[in-house]
This record gives sequence, C-alpha cells and structure tokens, in this order.
Amino acid sequence: SKSKMKKKTTKTQEAKKILKKKFKVNTKIVFTEDGELVQQWPPVQKSSLAKADEEDDATGINLDKAKEILREEDKFDKEEYRKKIKEKHR
Repeated sequence: SKSKMKKKTTKTQEAKKILKKKFKVNTKIVFTEDGELVQQWPPVQKSSLAKADEEDDATGINLDKAKEILREEDKFDKEEYRKKIKEKHR
C-alpha cells in the first residue's frame, strides 16, 4: 500500500523542475498602450561592466568582477533613490 501512495513534492523539488524547464520567474514587465516599456522588474543593469560581463563566456563566478559591477550599479541606484526622495518632498 505504501508503494501506491505518492510522496508530496517539496518546494525545492518544484523549484528544480521550473529551473529545468527554463522558465523566467519573478519578472514583471509593464507596457503602455503604445507599446513602450514603462517598468521592468527586476531592473535591467545599467553599468557598462555588466554589459561587458554578459558578453564574456567565462565559466564560474568572478567575485572581484561581481563586486565591481555591484559598486557601479549602486551609484545608479543611489541616484534613483535621490530623485524619488526629492519628488516625495515636493
């Protein structure tokens, strides 16, 4: 009787199935009626280092390069945050 019972799939097993099927999860893109991009989540990286890193075919993760990319992206994020706060105070 135990062989007939199905085991309950765990969240990790479901996540692995999704990864195998190459689905893009946790993304949201909003367009206007004209077809222009309004909002995208997660935001696209703006730094030139990130664009150059996408073109490289190196395997593995280069931590030094990743840190540098994050520092450069942080500059853009801080600027966006400043704009948001200034709009809020107006």
